[in-house]
Amino acid sequence: MTPLKSEFPLTIETFPDWAAELAQELELTVLEREAGADYHQWLVDFEGSRLLVCFQHYADCAWLQPLGGQDEATVAWLTEQWNRTQAGKFTSSKDK
Repeated sequence: MTPLKSEFPLTIETFPDWAAELAQELELTVLEREAGADYHQWLVDFEGSRLLVCFQHYADCAWLQPLGGQDEATVAWLTEQWNRTQAGKFTSSKDK
């Protein structure tokens, strides 16, 4: 599991807006949202692949989780795409 990058610390409160941006940017369709005292888990679809967007407060990270082994490559590719866009945001915000 490779963590998804964020330009600000993720919390239970900030995750929903951040995840909505992630879904829009990666063209994910949100199918279900689940939240507990210390986690968020969203079921999403990407071109027929069903994935989970997960956040754990105590682990202090978010990641994509495939529902099946056949979607591991999709998760790796989406994570790489997102982290690459976030790296550009880090660079431009540091330049200011």
